[in-house]
Amino acid sequence: MSWDVEWMPPAIVSLQRIHWRDGERIDAAVQRFATTGEGAVFRVAADNAIIVRLRVGQYRVLGTLDPWDGLMRIWWVYRA
Repeated sequence: MSWDVEWMPPAIVSLQRIHWRDGERIDAAVQRFATTGEGAVFRVAADNAIIVRLRVGQYRVLGTLDPWDGLMRIWWVYRA
């Protein structure tokens, strides 16, 4: 299953605060996971959504997967 990606405002702000090359790598990793499911991912089942933490080098991307809408929402990007 492929996911549509929606960047939430806190994720956009945190992505803009890091170097653009790292941001580009992070966005590419998110898009790759959304289309192919590939990536270093830790999944935690929640009530209606699935919480996902994607590892991209020294950064972590926190998001949720909504299987009903086919939507991957990115909430936060932070350095591990």
